[in-house]
Amino acid sequence: MRTRDVVVIGCSAGGVDALPRIIQQLPADFPASVFIVQHIAATKTPYLVDILSRNAQVPVTWGEQGERFVQGHVYVAPPDAHMIFSEDDHIALTRGAREKHSRPSIDKLFRSAAATHAGRVIGVLLTGMLDDGVAGLCAIRDAGGRVVVQDPQDAAFPDLPANALLSLVPDRILGIDAIAAALAVLVQEPMAMSPLPEAIVLEAALDRMVTSTPQQMSKLGPQSALSCPDCAGPTWQLGGESDRRYRCYLGHVSTARELLARGEVAVEAALWSAVRALNERAMTLETLARDCEGIGNAQVAKDYHDRAEATRKQAELARHFMLDLMQHH
Repeated sequence: MRTRDVVVIGCSAGGVDALPRIIQQLPADFPASVFIVQHIAATKTPYLVDILSRNAQVPVTWGEQGERFVQGHVYVAPPDAHMIFSEDDHIALTRGAREKHSRPSIDKLFRSAAATHAGRVIGVLLTGMLDDGVAGLCAIRDAGGRVVVQDPQDAAFPDLPANALLSLVPDRILGIDAIAAALAVLVQEPMAMSPLPEAIVLEAALDRMVTSTPQQMSKLGPQSALSCPDCAGPTWQLGGESDRRYRCYLGHVSTARELLARGEVAVEAALWSAVRALNERAMTLETLARDCEGIGNAQVAKDYHDRAEATRKQAELARHFMLDLMQHH
């Protein structure tokens, strides 16, 4: 009887402190393979494996390209690489586009696990910011896997687990110190035999290809009117109410929340740019006015002064509009 023997764990802010409290409780004969994505900046010294190895009874290593994974072992996604699965129980690393501004991406690992191992998977989402991992957790649920979310009240950064709870009802909501014991029970369960949604398989296949074509993207969902914030290319709308997101054919993925946040930054930058341009225009008009006064052309000088004053008023209106917009966001 095949059991749930693939455990995938995702976290971002606060994860370095939370993860050891799970890994150190796993027994040496833990009957599952464990895969971890912790958001790590590419410029940071890769220290996570050393931290997780301390007092651990199971070996902890960086995932390696083409490595065949085994039970009782923890594999960590290396910095600046997505860790996914091939179709024959091997690890694959890619340098594909960032998903939700992250590489490694929690969603990519979770989605790949759902597509290749379906009901064998247990997905765990811990402390962090924003929502990388939420769509992947939905994919695991839809493929027949089990879903565990850290209690937001127990998380150092509750945003990520709280966003997960807005999108799905997990099998367990637990404090960090109770998760290892729950995993010990869940890995004994027989794997679920559920139909695998075609969209999960197709998107995971595109992840392995790194980039795709507009024709392939059209199989996943309708083209959106929104542009990709990373490459300015077209996007396609994927998922439903619980995991809606926007993906371009280069592989960048954003949620509506992220598009809203990044759009607000872009609007603020554009408004500041407009204020600066108007102020500079007013200064240029004043310079021209003084030049005309210097050569005795009073009428033209007055026209420049009037235009400069009108431009300064426009700049002030733009500044007040921007400040009002920021207050309401």
